[in-house]
Parts: sequence; C-alpha cells; structure tokens
Amino acid sequence: MKVLFISPEVGPIVRAGGLGDVVGALPLALKQMGIDVRILCPLHRECKDIKGIELSPPIQLKFSLKSYSLKIKEVKLGDSEIPVYLLENKFLFDRPGIYSDKNGNYPDNPLRCFILSKSALHLENVTGWSPDIFHCHDWMTGPLPAYLNELNKSKKGKKTAQAKSVLTIHNLEHQGSFPEEVFSISGLPRSFYGLDGFNHYGAMNLLKGSIQHAHKITTVSPTYAEEIRTPEYGESLESSLQYRGADLIGILNGIDENNWNPKTDSSLKQKINSENPGKGKKFNKISLLKEMGLPNIDKVPLFGVVSRLYHQKGLDLLAQSLPKLLTKNNFQLVLLGNGDPAQENSFRELASKFPMEISVHIGFDDGLARRIFAGSDFFIMPSRFEPCGLAQQYAMKYGSVPVARKTGGLADTIIDVDIQKDRANGFLFEEISSDAINEVIHRAIKLFEKPELFDKIRHNGMNSTFSWNIAAKKYGEVYEWALNS
Repeated sequence: MKVLFISPEVGPIVRAGGLGDVVGALPLALKQMGIDVRILCPLHRECKDIKGIELSPPIQLKFSLKSYSLKIKEVKLGDSEIPVYLLENKFLFDRPGIYSDKNGNYPDNPLRCFILSKSALHLENVTGWSPDIFHCHDWMTGPLPAYLNELNKSKKGKKTAQAKSVLTIHNLEHQGSFPEEVFSISGLPRSFYGLDGFNHYGAMNLLKGSIQHAHKITTVSPTYAEEIRTPEYGESLESSLQYRGADLIGILNGIDENNWNPKTDSSLKQKINSENPGKGKKFNKISLLKEMGLPNIDKVPLFGVVSRLYHQKGLDLLAQSLPKLLTKNNFQLVLLGNGDPAQENSFRELASKFPMEISVHIGFDDGLARRIFAGSDFFIMPSRFEPCGLAQQYAMKYGSVPVARKTGGLADTIIDVDIQKDRANGFLFEEISSDAINEVIHRAIKLFEKPELFDKIRHNGMNSTFSWNIAAKKYGEVYEWALNS
C-alpha cells in the first residue's frame, strides 16, 4: 500500500505544534508495517536551507489566469528513509510563519491551500510514484478530497484517479473559513460549493468541504470523535459530522517513546527508572524548585503546567482558583507557557503575590518542559476541550500524575483514582469551573498524603503504553476501509 501525507508542517523539519509532531511520527510507525509512506509539505522559510535533491520537472499550475511553478526538493524524515517532498515557491511559502506573521493570518491562505492540495495530485508526474491513499491533515489540505473526486468524475487522471482520500481532523476549532467569492479561485466545479460541499452559512469553509468530500475521516481520539458530533463541541460543523458519522473514527495519537524516555533524557538532572522512580523523581523535583526559584519544602506536592495560554486550555480558571486554594492547602506550582497576554499577566501577578508557592516562566523551552514533567508530582490540564493531548502522556511517562478535565483524549488516556484504583493513573473532573478545579486539586493533595497509594498511581502512569504502533495499525485498517469503499 502507498500513502501520501499532505500537511502544512512536518516535525522535525518545520512545525508549529502538535500537527507537525503527528505528521513527523506516524509515518515512521506505518513504515514499520510495510506501508510505502511519503510526505508532501511546503518548503517554508524555516526549512529553506535544508539539503536535499531537487527533482524535475517542476509542477505547473494555473489559478485565476496566473501560473505558478513549483519545484520539488526531496529530503528524508529524520534518520529514516521516508521521502519528504518539499514544495518550493518563494512567493507562496518563503515567509516568516507557516500560517501568519505579526500582522495576522496571510490573506492569500486559500490560494496557498488550493496549490498545496492540487500539487499532491500532480506529484506522480515528478516522482513517478502515485499513492493509493491521500492522507490529508486539517483545513490547509481541505480542498484535496474535492480535487480528487473531480478527477475521478472526469477520469482524466492516471493512477491517481483510482486513489482514495482520508482526512484527519486535529482540531475542529481551526476550519479555514473565507468569503464565498474566494471559492472561484479554486477551479473546482460550482456544484461543489453547495450545502453538501464548501458552503457554510454563506462562507467558504475548507474543512467542511473536506468533511463532505473525503472518503473516510479520522480524528485524534475516540472521545473527541463522539464530542464533535454534538453542538457543544461541534464548532457549528456537527451536522456535517453527524451526516458523515458512519465514516468517522477516532484514533488516539501516540508519542515517540524513545524520545520521551526519562531513563535516557539528557535534559534531566538525573534519569528516572519507571520501576523505581522515587530517587530520580526526588532529585529532579529539588533541582526544578531551585531552577524556578522556589524553596524546597518537605512533604509538599508540586504541580506543573506546560501549555499555551489561551481559552481552550482552561488555565484562566486555574488562575482564578489558586488564591483560594493556597489559603487552604499547602502546595507549590510551576508554570511554563505563553499566549494570551491577559493570562500571562494573571500568572505573573500570582507569582508575585505568592513567591514561595508559585513560579512562572513565560515563553517556551523544551528542556524546561521536560524538567517540569520530571520534577512535578502532578500535572494540570483543565482544558475546555482537548482533541487528544500529548502533555498528559509525556507527564505520565515522567512520573507526574495528571489532573485533567474529562474531555477528548484526556478522557481516553486517564483513569480516575475514584473509578478504578487498581488501574488508575490520574484525576479527572467534569464541570468547567474554578470550583471543580478546587475540588480535584484538593483530591490530588489528599492522595499525596498517602505515599503508598500515590506511588501506585504514579507507577501505573509510567507503565502506560502510548506507542505510535497501536495508532498505526488502526490507520492501516482505515486505509483498507477507504480503498474498499
């Protein structure tokens, strides 16, 4: 089987977040299954100096009477032999950011989406290789299933016209909505714009069009696949997702367990053995407290946060909860993150008001993030919604017990202490409120006061399996499902 991933980012070559991590990791596991997997991604400024082989001829496309020439540079994915085809056009992709710059989203993002998507269908003319499955990732590749269906309908393609499309929704909040008139740039038939296509409340919605046209649809956790079919989580696309419900499946993201391994992580002050983590955890906790400027207070739990600071993550509710919590409980908290200026200021003020209990680092630092996972006793994720979540998986592997809202992938990976004590690996709460956060943190502190039970919960988390191999097998089944549809 031959599969082409199409994505605006692929780690470690060029990434902005979790999407890039997935596109950089899942193909490695698929390759081990014997799938011939390759990746198409724009050659962004961030990776323009990467060395590779320039292929010929260039892809020639025309949109709105203007011609675009796109070169292909072939590189490898990390240390693997998986080809990554970088799509080069300086006008379209040689920019400060992947999606936006300091002035906001690029106004020609729709054109960039159309060109990336259509280039995938012309790749066989450059490489001599044609996929059985076009695996599209999020709204930036939303037009591709429609282009493929148009090709199938016209029967103008070569082997490509026999292929099928799979769409993965990484975060339904990001949809690619633009004015209706922009649709004419795509070159797609006007009939594709109807309510059963890209039209969404009078605007062109690239993700909706992809949902309507893809042969099969996945998202990044089973619970999220159910949630997004409801008005509460559907981001106004729940009707389309209900309509395609028989073709929608949730597959939990994995993590690279070699990269995220506390036994070998060079960022840590001392390695942590999952079978006997106490010594390593204690050393890393003391070291982290010193690094973050907090005193080492015996028998006081340390809570960690590593997150972007914006509405989805629910950390504004944590900020509201902390003053009341600290008047009634003894604990400490370290936070690494950035985003919403109001939230950044809230946590700075809390650190100033409670200098012995709270320390905040605004920004991002991969090494510090890993040391927070390794040094904290608990890890907080009060998300309003969370399609999958990787941080709770990293935290568990590093011996930090997750405290999270019961939603999306958090609900699929965390087993609450009060539900199944033998298998429990963390804490969950349901209500989106500061009172609910107060209650669950109080429960966690009470667990910390019972060392034997706390050690058992931590041990369960550290020995949980989040391998990409599990997800890859399920994606392989989806590909077969699509080909047989």
